[in-house]
Amino acid sequence: MRRRRGPSLLATAAVVGTTTAVVSSSSQKKAAQQQQAAQQQQAAAQQDAAQQQQIADLQAQQAQQAQLAAQQQAAAPAANSLDDQMAQIQKLSAMKDQGMITEEEFQAKKKQILGI
Repeated sequence: MRRRRGPSLLATAAVVGTTTAVVSSSSQKKAAQQQQAAQQQQAAAQQDAAQQQQIADLQAQQAQQAQLAAQQQAAAPAANSLDDQMAQIQKLSAMKDQGMITEEEFQAKKKQILGI
């Protein structure tokens, strides 16, 4: 009887089966890693979008505050009553008459008081 040399049929099947299992396991690990990476990228994109929205909201608030401040400043000269304006101009006129200020200074300050 002749003896066969080399691996038996069972040994070859075991090697092939083990190799298939290892390759399959490796593929599953790679797929899981890719899925995890995709989830991380999606989470980062969502976080970036949320931050961009917060920035846009803050900028809108700042614009509203600036607009409100500008409106308040514009309303402030109008809040001065006509009597107050007249009293200030009379004081300036007296200062001009006494030689404390020049005609140009008087006119400039008068325009400022009247908001011209």
